[in-house]
Amino acid sequence: MKEPEVDPIGELKEELRDAREEISSLRIKATTTLTGTEFLTLIFVLPMVSAFVILGIIIVWKTTSNPAEVAPYLDIILLSLAIFSNPVSAALGLIVGRYADEKSKKSNSG
Repeated sequence: MKEPEVDPIGELKEELRDAREEISSLRIKATTTLTGTEFLTLIFVLPMVSAFVILGIIIVWKTTSNPAEVAPYLDIILLSLAIFSNPVSAALGLIVGRYADEKSKKSNSG
């Protein structure tokens, strides 16, 4: 009996096709897209977090540079910081919680 001839070029073409399919699937997995909910969360939370950080920087800067001038208004300033801290902490907690849930789902499925 005669053995079937091995076509090295055909095998290489098949390997190349398989490699291209794998590369394209890896590219799809590597792309990061934002869902509508994540985009809206960033739009609403980012200004609040940045205002909180800027307010904290201004408080520290003003109180260390001229404490006598800021002292009468310190309770009002700290109240505004406290008002910002609750929603900022809640929003960041939810975002981190969703991220952790997403990561655990990926690690369980992978």
